[in-house]
Amino acid sequence: MNEILNIPNILTLSRIALLPGFIGGFYMQSDAGLVLSFVVFIICCITDYLDGYLARAYKQTTEIGKWLDPLADKVLVLIAILYMVGFDMVSRCTLIPVAITVCREIVITSLRESALVGGAEFKTVAIAKCKTAFQMIALAIVFITHISGFQNLRYVGEILLWFSALLAIMSGIQYFKNFFTLKS
Repeated sequence: MNEILNIPNILTLSRIALLPGFIGGFYMQSDAGLVLSFVVFIICCITDYLDGYLARAYKQTTEIGKWLDPLADKVLVLIAILYMVGFDMVSRCTLIPVAITVCREIVITSLRESALVGGAEFKTVAIAKCKTAFQMIALAIVFITHISGFQNLRYVGEILLWFSALLAIMSGIQYFKNFFTLKS
């Protein structure tokens, strides 16, 4: 039980626990609601960084953390992207990188689960960490666009979402290579 209740895992669990507040902000359909969602999103992004840093720095990496952290990241980013699309915060052409991202996340999560069930180590590749960082930055920019009213800034966020989709494809290829290397 102590393995589960370390600070990195508590931070990861807090990211999941904050999601109802994040979603609720969208349904408030007001500037205050949007600010609430943005603040919760930023807190989640910070906890994402901190949980990984603390787990490595204090050697508190756990099996549950290896599974839960990437899951919490995927849930946060996918909910944010889908809500932004649903509430017309991004243009319709952004559905393409969103679809790529959603498909990639489903496939990689399945590969990760298969590897873990088989007892293999399935480490996060560096390019996937870059993908997540670009996604979070892109989504923060989209939030800032709608909070500040600087609509041209939205395009920067959308371009970064397209770039993160490219990174999603590249990291997906790397994960497939790693997975099939594990199987051979």
